[in-house]
Amino acid sequence: MSIHPARVIASVLLIAGSAFVSVMALAVVIAKLLVVAGTAISPSNALLLADLITVLPFVTLFAAAGLLAAAGLFRGKRWSDDLAFGTAIAAVAVGAIELILLSVGRDPFASTASARSTDDGIGIIGAFTLLYLFVIVAVAVARLPRHSSTATGVMA
Repeated sequence: MSIHPARVIASVLLIAGSAFVSVMALAVVIAKLLVVAGTAISPSNALLLADLITVLPFVTLFAAAGLLAAAGLFRGKRWSDDLAFGTAIAAVAVGAIELILLSVGRDPFASTASARSTDDGIGIIGAFTLLYLFVIVAVAVARLPRHSSTATGVMA
């Protein structure tokens, strides 16, 4: 059984997205360990870190779901399409909401507002949203029926 190239593309994109999310989750854990060990941070950053620690299990679950979907897509498992769609749709929805919030100046993650941090945020979140949008397209293309026509004519 051959695997549709779009499934391989979706798998690679999911692995890339999940790897970056995993690295970010690891960075949050390391930051928390450093703060617990006595590293001084500002009160606003301490509050932000506490908020990030609160959502860390969901972020980790999201990364694991992406890796599981990628493995399933690469192996040609039918259930992986739905998992990839669910993961990508959640990422695109959250990314779109965050892009809107950043655009109107209501960045919920900024401890101090600056034009540079907003531009960086829009770039990073925009890239992730676009990546998962490509996952949706790739999985949808892979679901299309394959046509293998041997006739060379136009049907009227």
